[in-house]
Amino acid sequence: MKVFISWSGEASKAAALALHEAIREVFNGVEPWVSAEDIGPGQEWFGELMATLKDTRFAIACLTRSNLSAPWVMFESGAVSAHFGRLNLVPLVLEGDIKQLADPMARFNGAVFDQAGMLNLFRAINKTLDVPMTKAALDAVFTTQVWPRLEKQVQQALRLDRPRHDVFVSVPMAAFETDEEYQPFRTEAMKVVTALREQAGLSVYCAMDRVESLARVSTASDGAQQDIDALENSANFVLLYPRSVATSALFEAGYALARGMPCRFFVRDQGRKDLRLPFLLRKLPEVFTNVSIMDHTEWTTYDDIVKQLLRYAPEWFGRRARAVRERP
Repeated sequence: MKVFISWSGEASKAAALALHEAIREVFNGVEPWVSAEDIGPGQEWFGELMATLKDTRFAIACLTRSNLSAPWVMFESGAVSAHFGRLNLVPLVLEGDIKQLADPMARFNGAVFDQAGMLNLFRAINKTLDVPMTKAALDAVFTTQVWPRLEKQVQQALRLDRPRHDVFVSVPMAAFETDEEYQPFRTEAMKVVTALREQAGLSVYCAMDRVESLARVSTASDGAQQDIDALENSANFVLLYPRSVATSALFEAGYALARGMPCRFFVRDQGRKDLRLPFLLRKLPEVFTNVSIMDHTEWTTYDDIVKQLLRYAPEWFGRRARAVRERP
C-alpha cells in the first residue's frame, strides 16, 4: 500500500520528506511516496503520478501558510480526489490552524501538526492496512520514537519558508522640511520600532534606522532597492502616518497590499483633511481583509501605539496571514 504525500515549496518539501521517513519507520508494508524522493531523473512525472495513485489508499497534503493555494498542491489534490472517487485526502496544516483552509481544501477532513493531530493521522493510516498494528503498539512507538524527531524536523523545515523580517515599519521621512520637524517624529516613531524588537522579540525593518537627519535622506536613495527587497521579505506591514503628506511610505503601503501582506495603518484623524489617508487607502478595510486603520479614536501618542502593538503582537504578527480581497 502507498501513502501519497503532496508538497509545494522548500519548507513543505522538507516536511514531506520528514513525514515520509516517519511513516516508513512505523509501518511495515506501507510505502510512502513523495515526488521529490520517488521520481528519478528521466522519468515522466505525470505518468509516474498516475501509476502511483493506482496503489494509493491514503493521501496527505503538506500545507504551509505560503502554499495553501499553490497550483501544484491543488493539482495533485484534485488528481487524488478523482482517483479515490471521494474526499480521501488529509490536508496537513503544518503551521496555524484548520480555519486557514479555504475551498476546496476546507472540504477535506484536515489535521493540524501537533502531537495529538499527528497521532490521529497515524491511527487513520493504520486503519487502512490489511493487518493493522494494535492501538497500544502504535501509540507507544509514535510517542516515544517518532514524534520527538518528527516535530524537530518539521520545525526546522518551516524555518526555510519564513520571511527575513516579521514587520516592515514604514514612515514618512523626506516629506519633512526641516530637522526641527523630523527629529521629534523620529524619536517617537523609533519607540515603536524598538518596542517591537526588544519587547515583542520581532525582526523589524525600518529605513528610519539609517536616516538620523534629513541630510541623510538625500544620500539614502541607494537604499531604495534595499527597501523593496525588505518588503519582499517581510510578513507584515505597519504604516505610521502623522499627517497628510506626499510620501514614498504610501508607495510602500501599495506595494505591501499588492503582495497580500497584512497591513495596519496608524493615522492621526480620518475626519481631518490635513491628517487623513488618501481616499482609496481610507476605503481599503471595506474591500480587503487583514487591512485595518487605527486613528485618534484608538491612539493619541506613540506610546499608545506601542501598547497596542505589544498587546496584539501574537495575534497580529504571529499568524502571517495574507490579505484577501472580499468578494462582492
